[in-house]
Amino acid sequence: MTAIISEEQVKKLREANVAVPDVNETCIWCSACVAISPDVFELNDEWLSEVTLRDNYEGCDVDDAIAACPVDAISWNA
Repeated sequence: MTAIISEEQVKKLREANVAVPDVNETCIWCSACVAISPDVFELNDEWLSEVTLRDNYEGCDVDDAIAACPVDAISWNA
């Protein structure tokens, strides 16, 4: 299991001009994002999607995961 990104880590990445995906509270645990981009998203113990810690998210199919989300729960936290 990969480390889930913390708010402090998001802040540091944003300060380094790295866009970070964000999953909001409307997530319905469909897991489409996990299927499309398993290096970025994983389901937590409550079956909600969370973003994993990476140095960057380029080339990880995040835009495809955003497009596939049926409730628009994912966006870029730029």
